[in-house]
Amino acid sequence: MLNKPLVMDTDERQRLLEWWHTMDAAKPMVRRLMSLITELRLNPESSHADGMILFYRAASEISYGYAGVRGCIRRAFANEYREALRINMAMCHSFAERFSVDTKVLLERVAQQISGQNALLLIQKIRETLAENDVMLKEIKSKADAFFGRDTFNSIQNKVKQSITLPKS
Repeated sequence: MLNKPLVMDTDERQRLLEWWHTMDAAKPMVRRLMSLITELRLNPESSHADGMILFYRAASEISYGYAGVRGCIRRAFANEYREALRINMAMCHSFAERFSVDTKVLLERVAQQISGQNALLLIQKIRETLAENDVMLKEIKSKADAFFGRDTFNSIQNKVKQSITLPKS
């Protein structure tokens, strides 16, 4: 079932292309976010902050999530569209969403420990870029919903969540 090729009709291919264009439009924002966070991490006014490595790692997961979705879409256009790829698309999208929340929380933890003007300016730019990311994630989610269908996409995401969550004891 996971390896059986899925066939997209013309409308599905068009919706997938629209999703691709939205992902492509997000690339400069993701690059800017990672550049700003790297600059903050290396800045002598902020590099000492507790949680800096966790913050950087969470932001990296946002980037990986975007890259993963883009890779999956590219593979879907290359006749590799299968149920396993659909699951991977949903999983990568959820990485970007979940780690976006973590990144914002960790940014505020790091920000409390910084007083240097240059580092504080970087913090503000990162906040603005994370706000852009929130807008972009909503747009991307709407494209994913349009491609899969909202209920199907939510169902796939719930299956992924269940598969990676430890059962209650």
